[in-house]
Amino acid sequence: MTKDVSIDYTTWDWIPGAAAEMQAYVARLLQEAGIRPHDVTARVKSIASAQRKQASKRYASPMREMTDIVAVRIITYSNTDRERAADLVRERFVVIDGEDRNPGDDKPIRLRGYDCQHIVVSGQRPTLETDWLVSGGQLSQFFDELGGIEIQIRTVAGHAWAEFEHARRYKGAQYGSIDTQDQETIDQLFGAASDARRALDEVFVAIDRMLARPSIDESSIPLAQTDAESANVDEGDDAAIAAASLRSFLSARFPDDRDPSENGLEFGLRLVAACGITTVGALKAALEPVDSEQILDLMDITTPVTSIRRLDDELLARYGERYIHDTGSLGLNQSRSQQLEWRFDRLRGKSRYKVYFIEGADRPDDLPHRPLTATGVVRELAALVAREKGVETVVELDAVSRFDDLPRGARGKAVAIRPGEVIWVSTNLNRDGSEELMRNLLALVDGFDLRVQRDGETVAAA
Repeated sequence: MTKDVSIDYTTWDWIPGAAAEMQAYVARLLQEAGIRPHDVTARVKSIASAQRKQASKRYASPMREMTDIVAVRIITYSNTDRERAADLVRERFVVIDGEDRNPGDDKPIRLRGYDCQHIVVSGQRPTLETDWLVSGGQLSQFFDELGGIEIQIRTVAGHAWAEFEHARRYKGAQYGSIDTQDQETIDQLFGAASDARRALDEVFVAIDRMLARPSIDESSIPLAQTDAESANVDEGDDAAIAAASLRSFLSARFPDDRDPSENGLEFGLRLVAACGITTVGALKAALEPVDSEQILDLMDITTPVTSIRRLDDELLARYGERYIHDTGSLGLNQSRSQQLEWRFDRLRGKSRYKVYFIEGADRPDDLPHRPLTATGVVRELAALVAREKGVETVVELDAVSRFDDLPRGARGKAVAIRPGEVIWVSTNLNRDGSEELMRNLLALVDGFDLRVQRDGETVAAA
């Protein structure tokens, strides 16, 4: 094929980088909204394919008029997420007039079945956060110099149908070689497959709805109903939260996640303020019952996120609908409230406090039989063992001291042994650390009838 001089082929030196940035951008967009896609893939049109299209269309300015030089395909599990993903794209990007459509709607009835939303975008909306586009990056260059990027959004069922149809009918040499009667029969079979695909999509939506609004298990203790709701609100650091102290807190709680930007940190301060939390101690106490590992699993986060996003998820788990109401209008994201609802669908009726019970005949009479947090159990057991076996017995453990001299990161809390006498117990322990300390404490009172239970299972016993 004759080379067309109106196409700048040197562009292919850098547009793969733009495609990679766009793929990462879209993946982040879905992740922030709590949408877990089956796949997000960007591809670059080959030079040969661009040549063929130019030969067919004879564009005056092909690099601007071709809207599929870079294309992104989003494959979702259900139509619910497909529609949500399309809304996110429309809100985040400038959509080219007339380029938001489903080509399947224009097919004749005998060729029905294709179901995929095609949205062509020409850039990011200017009123959004500035750090999503890499400064000086190739995606920014693409939007500045070239045409649009096509984003296709379909379900896994729709993708399976489309891939098979594309190979067997649309591009299939065999289909074009058989007689009209056989072609019509195949068209009817593809139509039947389309009807089955539509039914499958409807079933997947029903499953998603059940997961988003589950029946509440009365035998479990929902996050908003446990007695730990108001536990330890004033413990720990009573200094007012500022950027530095919040960054330090987040680094300790989410050590494996990305550090926030300055703008992100400011947003985090606004989130905790909207919850009425004014000190680091109050923030730690508010999140103490939240099981970070469970929230991470429920949110199904698969791409790197900042510690501010993790904080946002855990505050959402902690306060639920109230949090959506109080923080839904914060930030530059105009659909934040709606996206919080989507994310809460992953937590609703499923997130739980890390609740424990102290059981056994030797449980002190003055210890109410109520759910406790992990560090709450540690404090109760430390006090009990100190009274029974002496303070020196428990202070041999790393997380307990006679004095307020535990490392600052341990966030020691005074626990009364008897009038006028206290010990200091670490409150900055994760679940595994707390349960190990429970076992070590109960080992000091061998022969006592005491055990600690979580979710009906014994995690520590004397």
